[in-house]
Amino acid sequence: LSPLTERDISKYRSINTAELVQTVKDILSRYSISQRHFGERILGLSQGSVSDILARPKPWDLLTQKGREPFIRMRAFLDDGSALKQLVQSVS
Repeated sequence: LSPLTERDISKYRSINTAELVQTVKDILSRYSISQRHFGERILGLSQGSVSDILARPKPWDLLTQKGREPFIRMRAFLDDGSALKQLVQSVS
């Protein structure tokens, strides 16, 4: 898991966290990927933290920089054409 760069952070100035979370949940469900696996491989978070974020995403404007990081990672994951394929392969 690589640290977020300034470029990553500045690229995503505002994210609709509720919409993003719904998209991620749909993908995890469609490809039978566990929150634990997604959290470890993509977000660098425990399953409990991932579950909390996916269940109750806070609005972007209310998040600290640290709080925004998982959402930036999710957005970057969705924007990376090969990331999903790699994640699916790492599950099987």
